[in-house]
Amino acid sequence: MKTRTPKQNKSDLLKSFLQSETDLTPQINEAIFNRFFDLLEEHLKKHQTIELRNFGVFKSKLMPSRYGSDPRNKAKIYIPSKWKVAFKASESINKRLNEKI
Repeated sequence: MKTRTPKQNKSDLLKSFLQSETDLTPQINEAIFNRFFDLLEEHLKKHQTIELRNFGVFKSKLMPSRYGSDPRNKAKIYIPSKWKVAFKASESINKRLNEKI
């Protein structure tokens, strides 16, 4: 049986980031935190790969157009191509995630 783990959103991550010991003010920490996510978004929009050592790799992937079916009436519908973000965790983070099991 799967157990549900608590979900963390950006504001929760920011709170834990701000609680860590640092010499910077909360406003500066928040600006750094937000800038990091802005940079991730900017580079992914340019379809650049982002590799964070010992964490993982973010990539923009083009999903091809295809035909699907409307579940309500089984009509064939066209689904246009679109970009998606893919993440692959590094081996080291996968090991750390599974060491307590």
